Amino acid sequence: MSLYRHLSDTFARHAVIYWTGLSHLNALLVVANLSLFFATGLVIDEGYYYTFYSLFCLIVVAAGILFPLGLVTRLWYYLIFLFFECLAVWFIVVSVWYWVRVSR
Repeated sequence: MSLYRHLSDTFARHAVIYWTGLSHLNALLVVANLSLFFATGLVIDEGYYYTFYSLFCLIVVAAGILFPLGLVTRLWYYLIFLFFECLAVWFIVVSVWYWVRVSR
């Protein structure tokens, strides 16, 4: 039995836990992104687009969670949206880093 097959079977048994965690993290990051950059008006200045990129990635993840198309127990499907979530986290961290450096 290959490693991927074993991981895939294990994921299928515990998929609800993983998807719930991803859903909660996604909601938290959307709220954080909106409150950090959009509510404070920081996103308007200087044409900085990483906050929009992070929101786009978070919307892609939310769509994958809402419309699973019967693929919710597939490991590769989950890994695609986990990648988008990690990309969104990276954009948020880079945005915070940028605004800290610029606001001095």
